[in-house]
Amino acid sequence: MALSETLTETNICNQALGRIGANQIKNVETDTTVPAIQCRLHYEQTRDALLRSYSWRFASGRATLDDGDTPDFEWSNAFTLPTDFMAIKSIYEGRFSSTNFRNYAIEGDEILTNETTMEIRYVKKVTDVLEFDPLFVKVLILLLADVLIGPLTGGDARIQKKIDDALDELMPSVRALDGQETNTAGRFE
Repeated sequence: MALSETLTETNICNQALGRIGANQIKNVETDTTVPAIQCRLHYEQTRDALLRSYSWRFASGRATLDDGDTPDFEWSNAFTLPTDFMAIKSIYEGRFSSTNFRNYAIEGDEILTNETTMEIRYVKKVTDVLEFDPLFVKVLILLLADVLIGPLTGGDARIQKKIDDALDELMPSVRALDGQETNTAGRFE
């Protein structure tokens, strides 16, 4: 589901700032105010942590991995992970399953295994806000507001509770709606 073409990182930051009663900013990249500096410090890390924390459909990717260097010991093969890799969802084993039966280890930008081929589903890093799912944006706004409470409000407990309650209310519907978007009847399933 595409978002409005006017959504920007600055809009997301301003919505988070509004949630905690902080001053709005004009441009997250160039503004020199304390709220803008705090948004710059926390936006990317918060976005990436949120991407890794859940298997968002809009951030799903598939890849047949290329051979990498042979590991020094323990594993017979290494495969290079995609450059936009954030987290593994599943490994293809004649079918995709949420349970991985293959042994592997992720080290740096490679997946080490004794397998001779490797096809994966993974969470990819998405930085273009226009590709974000609207529910992801809602959660991102709340999580960003949550980390901005300390530096911008002095850790106001009332605001903290309000943000925590909003997250607790939103997350079950996010998971339920996301789960309805897959039938899991792909190749060989």
